[in-house]
Amino acid sequence: MEKFKKKVHQLAMTVVSFHQVEYTFDRNVLSRLLNECRELLHEIIQRHLTAKSHGRVNNVFDHFSDCDFLAALYNPFGKFKPHLQKLCDGINKMLDEENI
Repeated sequence: MEKFKKKVHQLAMTVVSFHQVEYTFDRNVLSRLLNECRELLHEIIQRHLTAKSHGRVNNVFDHFSDCDFLAALYNPFGKFKPHLQKLCDGINKMLDEENI
């Protein structure tokens, strides 16, 4: 569980950093971190959930770790810019409160 918490914290810091520091975004880095979180989550839930639930976890992570989706999300001129700002504001708040 600690490995998962540390990986999620690393992911959160990376998401915010890529948003705040221009020209640092790397979709492959975010995709890799998301996939590492997926694997750790599967280890945690392995004995507790059904194969169908594991499939749902995969569906969520497949969507959010898709490099094209990440590129669209971080496009500085794209339609998702305000959404990314809100997402990063929320993540920053959780980081400040040490909830993530």
